[in-house]
Amino acid sequence: MSIMRNLSIRNKLIILMLLVSIPALVLGFTIVIIMDIFQLREDLVNHTRLNAKLVGEVSIGPLTFYDKRGTEEILELLEVIPNLENGFVYDENGKLYTSHNISKEEFEPPSSLLAKQVYHEFKGDYLHLSHPIIRQDVFYGTVYLRASTEPLQRSIRSRITSLILVMVGLIVLSYLLALRFQGTISYPILKLAGVTEKISHYSDYSVRVHHEGRDEIDVLYKGFNNMLEQIQVGQKKRDEAEAEQRRLMAQLAEKNKELEQVIYVTSHDLRSPLVNIQGFSQELNFSLNEINSILDKMGHIPQDIKDKIDPILHEDIQESLKYIEVSTSKMDGLLSGLLKLSRVDRMTSTFDSIDMNQLISDMINAFEFQLKEKGVNIRVEQLPPCFGNEMQLNQLFSNLLSNALKYLDPKRPGEISITGKEKPGGDYVVYCVEDNGIGISKEYQKKIFEIFHRLNPDETDGEGLGLTIVNRIVSRHSGSVWVESQPGKGSKFFVSLPTTINN
Repeated sequence: MSIMRNLSIRNKLIILMLLVSIPALVLGFTIVIIMDIFQLREDLVNHTRLNAKLVGEVSIGPLTFYDKRGTEEILELLEVIPNLENGFVYDENGKLYTSHNISKEEFEPPSSLLAKQVYHEFKGDYLHLSHPIIRQDVFYGTVYLRASTEPLQRSIRSRITSLILVMVGLIVLSYLLALRFQGTISYPILKLAGVTEKISHYSDYSVRVHHEGRDEIDVLYKGFNNMLEQIQVGQKKRDEAEAEQRRLMAQLAEKNKELEQVIYVTSHDLRSPLVNIQGFSQELNFSLNEINSILDKMGHIPQDIKDKIDPILHEDIQESLKYIEVSTSKMDGLLSGLLKLSRVDRMTSTFDSIDMNQLISDMINAFEFQLKEKGVNIRVEQLPPCFGNEMQLNQLFSNLLSNALKYLDPKRPGEISITGKEKPGGDYVVYCVEDNGIGISKEYQKKIFEIFHRLNPDETDGEGLGLTIVNRIVSRHSGSVWVESQPGKGSKFFVSLPTTINN
């Protein structure tokens, strides 16, 4: 059946028709041959029995008058019958009365065959037949004949040969008819297969198939045409949706480009007036100190005037300058962070296979002072390589390490580990930066990658852009980043990066 599975439907139909017709023909002709053999054997028996009966009838007189010569003459007449070989006549006592060997071959029938009833047996190449001589219920003796079955066998062989030739002819005719009429079923299906292949090759769903008739093929054609119509409608909607998506993506890309430009210009151009504000605030602070110095050098100042000047100089102006300094410092940090974020999308996009062991080693050397200052023990396992931009990945893992150092738990010594493992299939590798810091509550784990989001803004420095930059770099590498954390136990930051350019 596995061979049939790979054949065309045309050949399958032909083979199935032949598998139905050939066994039927073989069985039918086998039955005919068997029946013919039985009939030919029966005809030989009947013909031989008739001869034995005739011999018995004409032998009654010689047997009655003990005329052996007359009986011999009767047996000699059997020579005109082609297939008879021997003839014997026995008296009523079962003694051989006379015999005649037509084939000149000596033969003596066994006594067990000389019963007083009709008997025949095919034995070897001969038919043995005995027939009693009875008239008016008087038993006179027995006629025994031995006939050759060679003519019978020749007739059987001839009949079998003829029937086999007829059967072969019918099988050939069956094949020709199967070859001729299989197209009634196979042609519509092959036509449908051809249209299907054309559709899959050219993606043209406007074609239709037509069939004249109201059979199951017509139902199949109608269902196929209906499916094509639905696909065509769906394709039209999909094309419209894809066109709209491309338009929106182009619009989004344009907006992103404009936003990047705004961020870059904002973070870059606002630094000049910010520097002026910082400089002039320092100048005001210097001038305030000069005024205080001049007032200290002056002589006696009326107390009422001093009471009015002191709050202005030492409280109002001093506090205002302090707020200006803090605000400008915060603004400077935010602008620096925005500038870093805008530079991520402006970085070079040259990707290559990265030796992560070397990259992490160089990064740890850059953090050596901070690690020693905080007394942090860092452990790095053997890391598999990935595919990416070395500068961007250096910044990514630097931000993760800096984040781990920033949120260490002061109640216990810091522990940081960096591990990596290929995912099943080898298309991606997952790196993990784990710490035993203060941890992150579940409700904040999705927010930490948002821009300007900080967990403890009053206790830690920073602009809240480190993990935002990490997320942006991971996206540029077609990867993913996520966190697993428990408050009081620590955090695990996972980064999935591709291993080949195909990703």
